[in-house]
Amino acid sequence: MPGIGPSPDKMLQGRLFAYADAHRYRLGVNHTQLAVNAPKAVPGGAANYGRDGFMAVNGQGRHAKNYEPNSYDGPVETGRPLSAPLAVSGHTGTHEAPLHTKDDDFFQAGELYRLMSEEEKQRLVANIAGGLSQVSRDDVIEKNLAHFHAADPEYGKRVEEAVRALRED
Repeated sequence: MPGIGPSPDKMLQGRLFAYADAHRYRLGVNHTQLAVNAPKAVPGGAANYGRDGFMAVNGQGRHAKNYEPNSYDGPVETGRPLSAPLAVSGHTGTHEAPLHTKDDDFFQAGELYRLMSEEEKQRLVANIAGGLSQVSRDDVIEKNLAHFHAADPEYGKRVEEAVRALRED
């Protein structure tokens, strides 16, 4: 199929969704009918099921059928692949990816904490404890403290002590 297929890069894959979603929100379902958004590799423009409505440039005929199968020479499934095959190695597909040591939810937070100067750590702990100490439910506080302990034992201990001191006042 002519054109450019999706990239294996996760950031670019996210943009495949985000850009089209932004266009649909601002311009409506017919955003691909505008010249600037129209696919260039498809002869005659994209033949999709969208017609009429906001920003419709090409109504595809007043009585055109926008469903398949139909008996009126409307759209038909081609069976052609949507993009070129992509060579991969390793794990792919819809399954649990193998975990690595840095794949948990707390590794990066702990790394960031350990990079901070002592003054930065003090400010961070004071800010977190200031808000967390005002929570009325002890079980919610304990659940939050567990996150800080998981990121770094010292981090968790300092936040816990600061919260306890503020709650005793």
